[in-house]
Amino acid sequence: MLDYAILKQKGDRVARLKRAALFVRCTEEEAEKIRRIAKAERRTVGGFILNAVFNRIAVRERLLIEQEQMESKSKATART
Repeated sequence: MLDYAILKQKGDRVARLKRAALFVRCTEEEAEKIRRIAKAERRTVGGFILNAVFNRIAVRERLLIEQEQMESKSKATART
């Protein structure tokens, strides 16, 4: 579900931005490490976490593709 954040601008103009909340359960030490790395990479904490998640998804997809290719080769070898 998206929340709407209201940002007050000059005068009475108000902009509404769609935003999503991301909750991460971790230790205080892990949280500090995430903040430190995000800062070093010049990312927001949310940006850092999303980047890490997308990187892991990409790795898993590559592994699945490799596994499927190996299974195909194995089946082809078994047929001969």
